[in-house]
Amino acid sequence: GRTLAKGDENVAVAALVADLRKYGYRVPSDAVYDDALVAVVTAFQRHFRPRRVDGMADPETVATLARLVREMGRE
Repeated sequence: GRTLAKGDENVAVAALVADLRKYGYRVPSDAVYDDALVAVVTAFQRHFRPRRVDGMADPETVATLARLVREMGRE
């Protein structure tokens, strides 16, 4: 997959938002990669991927989140 970043509006962003919401992050349900989503992804990365904290959802960030959601049984 490709890295998602501020300004993106697509199905991949919608899936990212859905997984963040399933995991418990409070993010709007719209599929727009805006400043608020950058802040949430940054927080997620600080906790789960501290070696790359830039607010952009690269494939590893997305995969880590998906794995966590799957492990919670909230897929």
